[in-house]
Amino acid sequence: MNHHLVEILKANIGQSLTPDLAADLMLAADQIPTLVSFDVLDRIKPQQCGEFVFAHEKLEDILEEMKPLHVEHWKQTEQHRHSIEFNPDYETFFRHERAGRAVVFTLRKEGRLLGNFSVYVSKSMHTQTLFSREDTLFLMPEARKGRTAMRFIEYGERALQQIGVREINVSVKVINKAGRFFQMIGYRHTENGLSKILEVANA
Repeated sequence: MNHHLVEILKANIGQSLTPDLAADLMLAADQIPTLVSFDVLDRIKPQQCGEFVFAHEKLEDILEEMKPLHVEHWKQTEQHRHSIEFNPDYETFFRHERAGRAVVFTLRKEGRLLGNFSVYVSKSMHTQTLFSREDTLFLMPEARKGRTAMRFIEYGERALQQIGVREINVSVKVINKAGRFFQMIGYRHTENGLSKILEVANA
C-alpha cells in the first residue's frame, strides 16, 4: 500500500483540490512503496579485493558509466533477443531503486567501472521473507581473472543477507558456462526456463 498517498488523502478530505495538492497527489501516486530503506542500504560498505573495489552504488548516480557495460552485456549474452531493440527503461529502474527494490553492486579498478551485479528485491507471498532475483551480472574481460567473479558475488550475497534477504535466484544463459560456475559456489539447479520471441505481425 502507498502509505504516503493515503496520508495525503486523509489529511485533505473535504478540501478543495488546489494545484499544489494535485501535484502532491501525483507525486505520491507515482511512488513505489519502500521495501528496504536507504538507511539500511547505506550500511553496505565497499570492500577491497586485490586491485578491485566492490561497492553498492545507485544506478541513478552512475548511469552514463554503466550504459557501455549494459550494451556489451546485451551483445555477448542476449543473441536470442537481437531482433528486438535494446531499449532499457531506466526511469522505472530508478523508481524501484529509490524504493529499495533494486540494488546495484559495482566492481571498479582504479575508479573505472568494470562490472556490475544488479538484483531486484521482493517479499515472497509464500513465506513473507525477502528474496532477490538477479537482473544483470557482467564483468568486462580484464576483471574475469582468478577468483574475482566469485569474490564479487560473495560480496553481493553478504550485502543482501545484511539487508534481510533470505534467498537469491539467478538465471544463466546457455551460451556461457555460468550455470556450472554458480553450482560450484553453492547454487542449486532448481528450475529450467524457456523463451520464445514472437514476431510482429505485418499490418
